[in-house]
This record gives sequence, C-alpha cells and structure tokens, in this order.
Amino acid sequence: MNDAAKLVSEALLGEDFKTIFICNKAYVVQAPSIKIMCRGLKEWSCLSVQGDKQTKLSATLQVPDNIESILKGVSIFIVGNRPDYEKESQKLIDEWDKDEIGVSQDELNLAIDSILHLIDVNSFFQSANSALSATKIIARPR
Repeated sequence: MNDAAKLVSEALLGEDFKTIFICNKAYVVQAPSIKIMCRGLKEWSCLSVQGDKQTKLSATLQVPDNIESILKGVSIFIVGNRPDYEKESQKLIDEWDKDEIGVSQDELNLAIDSILHLIDVNSFFQSANSALSATKIIARPR
C-alpha cells in the first residue's frame, strides 16, 4: 500500500493517533488538522532558546523561561479542535502543575516526538509545492 493510501485509510478508520503519558496519565492525541498545528506550533514558536554554544548549565537555566510554552503547545495538541480549547488547555496545564511529581523531561520528550510523528510534513510540503506551481502557471504571461 502506498503512503498516501495508508494515511487516508488510517484517518478514515480513526487509527491515526498516538497515546502519550504525562504525570502518569494517558492522553490520546489525534492527527492534528492544520488549524490545530498552527495553534500548537504558535506556542512552540515562543520558545527563546539560545544558539549552538550551550553548556549544560546555560541550557538548564533556560528551562523555566520556556516550559510554559512547551506545555501549552503539548496541551493544545491533546485538546484538539474544541471551541473552548484555550480553557481546556489551561486546565491540563494546571492539572500537571498540581501533580506531586510534575511533568518529567522524558514524558515531554516522548510527547513532543509523538506529536511530531502525527504531523505529516511531506504531505504539507507537497501541497505547498502544488499551490506554488499553480500560482506560477496562473501568473505566467501568455
């Protein structure tokens, strides 16, 4: 089965999802729509991580400034397409914040990795290239 057919069949059967664990609780994340991707990636774009030359200490010191954006992005992908997504997203963050142990680095890494696997970048760029080609055809003088 080719990749496109596999993606379509998984989406139709509802099999295009990942289960992630945060604070020892399971959450199901569906393959995000473009709207959800934009919401979640908007939060992650607020990260202010310094360049390449990092020491372990300097990288660690940046965590408190960035953790809110990371958690907000993850929570938005979990909540999905709901009219009250901001409120529900904040509920999750508050719940994680109140947890005795809190969110571990491993849980965050696995959650983000799982979410990124649900975003089919190749399909997005194929669509973008097709749209770009169409604009070139339309804009070409005859």
